[in-house]
Amino acid sequence: MHDHGLVADSPERNGSEVDADERTGSPPEMDHHPAEEDAEPRPLGQEAPEVIADASKIGERRLDRSIPGTGITAFIGGMSVSFGAVSMAWAAASVSGSLSSPSIAHLVGALFFPVGFIILLVGKSELFTENFFLPVTTVLERHGTIGGLLRLWSVSLAANLLGGLLFAFLITRGSVLDSAPAQELIDLADHKIDYSFTTAFVKAVFAGWLMTMLTWLLVAAEGFGSRMAIIWMIGTLIVLGSFNHVVISATEIYMSMFLGADISIADWFTRNFLPALVGNVIGGVVFVTLLNYVQAQYHAPSTDHPYRFSPRQERDARPTFEDPHDEA
Repeated sequence: MHDHGLVADSPERNGSEVDADERTGSPPEMDHHPAEEDAEPRPLGQEAPEVIADASKIGERRLDRSIPGTGITAFIGGMSVSFGAVSMAWAAASVSGSLSSPSIAHLVGALFFPVGFIILLVGKSELFTENFFLPVTTVLERHGTIGGLLRLWSVSLAANLLGGLLFAFLITRGSVLDSAPAQELIDLADHKIDYSFTTAFVKAVFAGWLMTMLTWLLVAAEGFGSRMAIIWMIGTLIVLGSFNHVVISATEIYMSMFLGADISIADWFTRNFLPALVGNVIGGVVFVTLLNYVQAQYHAPSTDHPYRFSPRQERDARPTFEDPHDEA
């Protein structure tokens, strides 16, 4: 990620200053650095208005992408993130306890689950919930349409689910999964299907909140190492809280169904998919995108850095920002 801190150019010395130096023989001032004095400190990466401006540009590229391009990217994403679920199951099966309740297995599984996010993000694929921040910001900045946003959402969600379904089918063939990790996945899926609608919905709100915050933080952060730490932190927290992500939960349930769990398509759709979908959207769009967008508008104005007060006004004048996936 590029550092967009604006540093003022050193002021040119006027004629009287040059003449004075030449007359007195005094050397030019060497210890005074106006640029360094004028630059604002950036201890934790970009400021909120900078993140909004960059997110809008990234989101615009996604909204302009063709349907086949979005579909194949999201299809790969559905398969990629599924590696996290099986990594979690394999790790949990190697210790005591279960993924469906607080235990050593739950903790170990949570620490290994972010493997799927690493494959997803570094591999340049895409998850449905990533699009709760970037393209939504583009629409808020009036550089995209609601119709384009809904098309992106629908294609990416459908392709994610198809990718997860194919992965689930393949990983459950033969004895690819030993009995212990297979049982972990079945128990986890049964646990999620048994949630009440309210529990499934509220856990989905937090999952959407965390996933959209992950996207925000990846845009705001600077440096590969910090981004990897953020990915691991958010991924681990999602598993520790047993939060309900519409795509991740679906792939876990698909795998358990292929492994013989007593779960029907109707059970998945009504008891997990619907509350997860609605909760994810609310958690991501409302609690991250809209709130942080409002926050960015109310940052104190700066005469040196006007974009920090009004991202929309400065958007077209800012340097091109690369998608965090492109540098991850």
